[in-house]
Amino acid sequence: MTNLLILVSHSQTITEGLKELLETMVPDDNNTFSVISAGGTDDGEIGTSVSKITDAIFANSDKEIFIFTDMGSAVLSAETALDFVEDDLKAHVHLVEGPLVEGAYIGAVQSTINRTPEQILVAIKEQS
Repeated sequence: MTNLLILVSHSQTITEGLKELLETMVPDDNNTFSVISAGGTDDGEIGTSVSKITDAIFANSDKEIFIFTDMGSAVLSAETALDFVEDDLKAHVHLVEGPLVEGAYIGAVQSTINRTPEQILVAIKEQS
C-alpha cells in the first residue's frame, strides 16, 4: 500500500519546500509514498486550512495517511479535519506526534522499506 504524507504548516512555502526535499532526498523507485503540501490558508496566507487537509484525506482514501504538523493551530486544524472523517477511513489516518521536518523524513524513508504504519510511528517517536 502506498503511504501519503500530508504536510501541515502555517506556511505554504515551508510545506512545499519540505515536499521538494523529501521527493529529492528519499529515492522511491517503487512509489511507496507520496507527499501533499497542505501549508498556509486557502488563499495562500500564513495560517492553516482544515479544507486542505480534508481534501487530501478524501482524495487519497485508498492510502495509509500520515499527517505531520508544525505547531499550534496546525495540530488543531488536523484534529478538526479528522472530525469530518468516517471511522473506517480514520483507522488509516495517523496524526503524527513529532517534528515536522525530521518526522516527515523518517516517515518517507520508512515507507520505502515497507514498514507497517505502527513501525513507522514507532520509528518517528524514537527519533524525536
